[in-house]
Amino acid sequence: MSALGWVALTLGSGCLGIRYGSATAWGSWGLLAAGVALVVAGVWAVLRGRQHLTPVLTSLQGLPADERVVLFLRAFSDDPGFSRVAALRWFRLLFTSLLPTPAHLRTEEDQVGRAVAPFGRMVALGRPSDRLPRLGAERSYASDETWRTEVLAALDRAALVLLVAGAGRSLAWEVDQVLGRDAPTRLVLVVSRDRNQYGQFRESLGDRFPNGLPDYPSARMRHRLLRGRYVRAAIWFDGDWTPHWEMLDGRFPLIGLARRTQRALPRALRTVYQRADVPARLTPTTPRPWAVKLSVPLIAAFWLIPLALPVLAVILADAVNAALSGPFGAPAGTGTDASGDSFAIGHNNVLDLLSTAWPMWLWMAVVAACGYRVWRGGPYVIMMARIQGVFVPVYLLAFILATLPAYARLAFVTSGLLVLVVLSMPVAAMLLIRRDVRDWVDSRL
Repeated sequence: MSALGWVALTLGSGCLGIRYGSATAWGSWGLLAAGVALVVAGVWAVLRGRQHLTPVLTSLQGLPADERVVLFLRAFSDDPGFSRVAALRWFRLLFTSLLPTPAHLRTEEDQVGRAVAPFGRMVALGRPSDRLPRLGAERSYASDETWRTEVLAALDRAALVLLVAGAGRSLAWEVDQVLGRDAPTRLVLVVSRDRNQYGQFRESLGDRFPNGLPDYPSARMRHRLLRGRYVRAAIWFDGDWTPHWEMLDGRFPLIGLARRTQRALPRALRTVYQRADVPARLTPTTPRPWAVKLSVPLIAAFWLIPLALPVLAVILADAVNAALSGPFGAPAGTGTDASGDSFAIGHNNVLDLLSTAWPMWLWMAVVAACGYRVWRGGPYVIMMARIQGVFVPVYLLAFILATLPAYARLAFVTSGLLVLVVLSMPVAAMLLIRRDVRDWVDSRL
């Protein structure tokens, strides 16, 4: 399901990108509708496939004794909000042609888990009615009789406790258990959804905190433009339970929007990370897959081999000219000097071609930069390579076949070199859609 979802995302992104090139208005609207439908279906398939691949913990009490964990406590009613992804924002689907990447398919809860990964693996209790585990914290499912025991077992050993300020009958009991351990430096209060939810939490449970909880600040224009989609703020505490409010704002309106929560949370909790002596981000250790190593030269060959043809043509013409100007074809009295002069002239022709063809050098630099980003696991460049691998060869074949005369089309189709060049991009696209490549790119974000 995940692989088919990425195929649908690739086709949908291509439709959204070329809809403006349609000859008719109906064609443009048709491509827009097809692109949105494919993107939505692709996002659903990728997320559902990931849910099927998500492991379920047998019990929070059975976690390895030497493993650090982060306990994620929230009301079950917040699960839909924490499952939101940036790829399905309505204005993004309708008014932009930005390519969906693995970052856009990362849920809010997954971003929180990755942000606090230096503290340990994030675990939580799952809602008993879940058909599949949600993406983010690894879940264990307990009965009504055992869930309190599970929470206490994880709470006693957690390096960090994330408590979402929400509503629910069981949340009050969890707040009492967290406060009863008198470990304020291990607690972070996550403010989500909106001002009303935090206000209700503060009104009902705020007096249980030794120094209370701060007011929700007035909304400024910066907060409206740069705030997270669901997780809005975080509250950390000093050793005497003094609270500190931190808004999870981004630095720029559009840059990093897909991973705003993951990037903003470590910045807001810088003191908490320093106090625990943990890094703000873990270095990925997943090795580079062989498919990425093979796709980089295939992509480079597709874009650079056509540029080498004019240079090869000049070199071939100069070689023929040098051969014709040799001892058997040179004018009388020139001898071998004419051949040497011809070689010098040919060499100068190649140098002149290389020195004046600055667009070729610029294009080579662009291809080199894109190849480097593919090598490093850049999500946007890899998604662009997938789209180009599907659409560019089709357009190229259609253009050439339409312009060639009928007697030359068969020769072109059967030409081995050009077929290899054309197929290099589809092969690279198929390599970049492999599961190990997707997991590798996802680990580097």
